[in-house]
Amino acid sequence: MRALSQALYGDSPALRLMRPLGWLTMTINSLRRQLYSQGLLSSHQANAPVISIGNITVGGNRKTPLAAWLAESLLACGYHPAILSRGYGRKKFHPLAQTLLVSSGQGPLHPPEETGDEPYLLANQTRARVVTASDRARAARLAESLGSDLLILDDGFQHLRLRRDLDILALSGENPFGNGQVLPAGPLRESLATGARADLVVASLDCPQNPWNLPQFAARLRLDGLKALGEIFSLTVPQAQQTRLAAFCGLAKPWEFQKSLREWGLEPVVFRAFPDHANYGPAEREELKKLLICSRSQWLITTSKDAVKLAALRLPVLVAETSLAPEEPERLMSFILSLLRARGF
Repeated sequence: MRALSQALYGDSPALRLMRPLGWLTMTINSLRRQLYSQGLLSSHQANAPVISIGNITVGGNRKTPLAAWLAESLLACGYHPAILSRGYGRKKFHPLAQTLLVSSGQGPLHPPEETGDEPYLLANQTRARVVTASDRARAARLAESLGSDLLILDDGFQHLRLRRDLDILALSGENPFGNGQVLPAGPLRESLATGARADLVVASLDCPQNPWNLPQFAARLRLDGLKALGEIFSLTVPQAQQTRLAAFCGLAKPWEFQKSLREWGLEPVVFRAFPDHANYGPAEREELKKLLICSRSQWLITTSKDAVKLAALRLPVLVAETSLAPEEPERLMSFILSLLRARGF
């Protein structure tokens, strides 16, 4: 989904009219899962264990920060993980578009328009290999051929072509399932009951207990720094609090970025939400210029995910560099490793 309205988490008359289409989506997804489980659609079994990080709603559940945290934690435990991503939004005409090594563990090997914004961000934030492919089975084979001994499937709960050995659901927000309806009548990708197939949940601090009674671990999005786009200097939070800010982002849940800014003590005078995975072409860049001028702000502020597509922007932009911080990281990692050991790894 390229855009996600906050209205999708409500229960408007228009959404109620779409419920029959939601039931159709749910039926199709259920049939697809049955075809895979019965072997009528083929799936690939990797040699290395596969950990899937996903969710059952569209967009914005902090899957990518969780994948980055997990990759770094596994590296610290002696593994050689690779993150497998679909690479949403990348250019399809790239000669290596089917399967692309985004990073060998030392930063991006390709520009973000060829990798997709999230794989590029992961390549910047972790020392793990990052591979993109629409068919994650292809990505798994490439990663294994390069020596990866554990595979992290980013946004993989609905991807059934590659079998997984562990499923982690990421949840965020006080109302993570919205109106409880399936697309297009609500934010669910499939029936709420399908979440019971997961092994554990990693959720934001404000998220309620999951309805499946799965083991749940709390995590928060930590602000690591405010870096000036294209520059080598940073601002401290107290410095940023003394400046006039205008915020923008292209996220599935822009209101969560607003909430995070408030939690960090930052109060922009205006907030502009672009569609999820916005490309920031000439029209959007002109709009950002007007946003800065009309709000009389000293800085624009945005997310790392947005910043990867703004390298040539000649405006004062602060990038909120963040990472996922589990409340009990050692306990969470121990639980994940214990599940893998119980399954023969």
